[in-house]
Amino acid sequence: MLTFLQRHATWLKWLLAIGLMTALFWFHRKGLAELSTREIGWSFFGAAIVVRLVSLGLTFLRWRMLVTGIGLPFRVRDAFRLGLLGEACNLLGPGSAGGDLLKAVWLAKDYPGRRASAAATVLLDRVLGLWSLFVVGALATLIPSATTLGPEMQWAIWTLWSGAVGGLVGIGSLLVPAVTHSRLMHWLTTWRGVGRIVRELMDSITLYQQRPLAIVLAAALSISVHVGFLSSFALCAVALNGDRPIPSYVDHLVGLPLPEALASIVPTPNGVGALEWAVTWFYRQHQQTIDPDSSPEQLEAAQTNGLFTALAYRATILIGGVIGLLYYFSARRNVSEHLPNL
Repeated sequence: MLTFLQRHATWLKWLLAIGLMTALFWFHRKGLAELSTREIGWSFFGAAIVVRLVSLGLTFLRWRMLVTGIGLPFRVRDAFRLGLLGEACNLLGPGSAGGDLLKAVWLAKDYPGRRASAAATVLLDRVLGLWSLFVVGALATLIPSATTLGPEMQWAIWTLWSGAVGGLVGIGSLLVPAVTHSRLMHWLTTWRGVGRIVRELMDSITLYQQRPLAIVLAAALSISVHVGFLSSFALCAVALNGDRPIPSYVDHLVGLPLPEALASIVPTPNGVGALEWAVTWFYRQHQQTIDPDSSPEQLEAAQTNGLFTALAYRATILIGGVIGLLYYFSARRNVSEHLPNL
């Protein structure tokens, strides 16, 4: 059974995504019928696309900061090239980690003597991205204009702050030499099979300890990235829902980090299905917060608005993936020479 799952993992994850979306469309089939009658704010949707693409480009620069931070030569052009290929991989592969794997393998081939270091940059890029998402959400809860969430949503605020503070402590501790040179780390380097990898990872982190500014700048850029992504989400909400009651911009900053984080770990292609379900749930909770006596019709309308918002944002993600695919086909020979199994 395990062998079957491993062999057909990609197709099974696509089936999971299709199943989630089919169920979502079925439960909200009445609301979906309204889509053809809604007036779409194309200027807002166009702005959402631009904001997301710019933010996506900043993620490529963030990764480059981390690569050059450990002394590996890495051009801006190469960062964008591999970033776009990663987006193409995310569009077709399971989850959102497929692009990370491609970047790690490619960089490792360019620097065979620093393979663990190459992997460390991709891993740290992922960690910083997830951490900064929690930071944006946590800080947004301090903005006075944010809607006060009801008791049923207080756990979300605690989760945001726990992730933000816990991540800060975890990332900060790695920059302390006493941690990387501790007995525990030394013991891990003696493990058969993984000891050498752990040692190389610790050596890479030691390089960051000598250049902490690289981590600080990458973290600051990462926060800007997620403000951009969430702003794109809010623009999609305005584009698809017009004057209908929807969460405010600040409410989107507070309520969407957890759905985004969920989508990044659910094993479906680019989080398809998981993100849409989570956003419709957030819109429902927001409606209950502003009006505890909401009727079933009002709750259904709120979920429909959330679904339309999520689908519009999904379209902006697909545009980035399509751009990556176009680059892949234009540079297919070079890609095939570097990664023949891709």
